[in-house]
Amino acid sequence: MKVLSLRFSRACKSYEEWAVPQRYTADKLRTLENVQGLVLDLGCGTGLLSEGFDSVVGVDIALGMAKVYRDRFGRVVVGDAHKLPFKDGSFDYVLSNFALHWTGVEKSIPEALRVCRKAFLCAVPVEGSLKELGYPFPSVEFLKSLLQKSGRIKSFFVEEVPIPFHGWDLLRFFHYTGSSYNPNIKGVIISKKRLESMMKNIDNPTFKVLFFSCEARL
Repeated sequence: MKVLSLRFSRACKSYEEWAVPQRYTADKLRTLENVQGLVLDLGCGTGLLSEGFDSVVGVDIALGMAKVYRDRFGRVVVGDAHKLPFKDGSFDYVLSNFALHWTGVEKSIPEALRVCRKAFLCAVPVEGSLKELGYPFPSVEFLKSLLQKSGRIKSFFVEEVPIPFHGWDLLRFFHYTGSSYNPNIKGVIISKKRLESMMKNIDNPTFKVLFFSCEARL
């Protein structure tokens, strides 16, 4: 168990070293509003988004990530974004960075808005990101329609976020940040050989990221 724990800790450290776009979007997301009070970091991972908040709770479906988060920030819950284990209006703000595209957004977005009193702030890669990988990122139009049904949109914009790696470094980025996962491809994880082939066709790797703030309807 100690060996596995050590390996996981090293993997998390490597993630943060390579997650340059994810850190950029986390920093930008925190500036959308003057976030105060009790905060929920939805899909918290290692806690890039939680840095700087005085009162924050993380939630992640991965037990390993939750353990790392707990060591850094204290309060964390292992839970599913599709059915959050919190009462209505439990948090002042819910924030999520580079996590919702791993979920069924038709379930996770209403859940995020259900448990917050003020607003849900999110940065999520959308359709048009890394087209070469064929990942089914959600469309901007679909996300907007979900938000309009569940809350009141306060800010909503898309930004191209570059991935500052090429060649073998780009391959390492895919590996350490989980970007080699694709539910549309048999076997789920894109093989190293296939990634190497894809790299030859990626000249300007970017994420198309939607940033939004949506007020909860209480």
